[in-house]
Amino acid sequence: MSLFFSTIKYRLKTLLTTPRGIVFFVLAFIVALSPFIGLIIPDAPIPIGWIDEDNTEYSQLLKKNVKSLNVVWITEDDEDTLIANLQNGRLEGVFVIKEGFEKSIKKGVFEDTLKLLRSPYSTAAGVISESVGGEALRLWLTSYSAKEAGELGGEDLYDAVFRHVDAGTDEPILTLMRQNAAADTSEVTPLLDAAYSSLFLLAALCCFYMLTGLSAAGSNHDFAARLKARGFSLERYKFAIILADRVFILPCVAVPLIAFGIAGAGDKILPIFVMFTLYLLSFGGIASLISKINNRTVLMLCISVITIANVMFGSLLISLPSGGVFSYFTYLLPSRWLSSIQSLNPLLGIAGLCACALFYNLLPFLFKKKEL
Repeated sequence: MSLFFSTIKYRLKTLLTTPRGIVFFVLAFIVALSPFIGLIIPDAPIPIGWIDEDNTEYSQLLKKNVKSLNVVWITEDDEDTLIANLQNGRLEGVFVIKEGFEKSIKKGVFEDTLKLLRSPYSTAAGVISESVGGEALRLWLTSYSAKEAGELGGEDLYDAVFRHVDAGTDEPILTLMRQNAAADTSEVTPLLDAAYSSLFLLAALCCFYMLTGLSAAGSNHDFAARLKARGFSLERYKFAIILADRVFILPCVAVPLIAFGIAGAGDKILPIFVMFTLYLLSFGGIASLISKINNRTVLMLCISVITIANVMFGSLLISLPSGGVFSYFTYLLPSRWLSSIQSLNPLLGIAGLCACALFYNLLPFLFKKKEL
């Protein structure tokens, strides 16, 4: 047992003092912090053109409300100039407020009152249409509330309600909630979304690190024979290295965990920490198994295939279908259980990763006398 702990101690010392360990540690923190850079640096407003064919009080009010948004920046010019700027990519889109906009809104008709001309180079059409369309919908809701009030109390009440609702001084008449098949879900803030991205990027990097970390450990037959002479198997030696690598990597997960706490998801910190620990342990077992491959070309090919499969089919970067046989099959990958923190009960994810860690760390001992 003393040799087991001595191996862990030596491995940690090596990681903390050699370029490989230091470079990985710095890289891991850079990767973990990268999703938060966009939250620190404010986005520049998206340039859009504005053509007002209605030119009424309501169309001017819509333009005023859109200008108050930080998302878009309105450019006004003649139609030919705006279309030219749209075609060369200087504008992301041009909104056309169609004639009869005010009359339609007052009558409670919302459809076919706006037109968006998109640039062929636009990458933000969804953002600008949602921003301007949202303000138009709010104006329609305001007008509808005032119209109902006007039928009860006349023009004065109509004007008063319109001003109050437009200013946001009254209770909203419409509340939008995100809902899935099971129950209401809480709002996903940009910080919380960045925390998940940080966690998954870190998991992808650690997968590759764990696989390459053991690729050369104990591959020398003379070294393996000396271990055996001391009553210490090569598998136990590699398992000690796995534990040392996991202890070395774990501090990196502090970045997304702190972000979860700041984002108000403190209840996820402990489950995610446990799941990430089990995730590393699982890949330690996989790394120990494939390190038995003697051919270096085949070994690196296996590392590449396993890394890509873990990232792509583990739902770290892309969302997979929620049903079907293929989706269930992907739960053989540790990353699939880790990414399930967004959809499954954390206890179920922990149980799945416990099974993965146990299974993958037993495999090297089952193949103890076999060469791959």
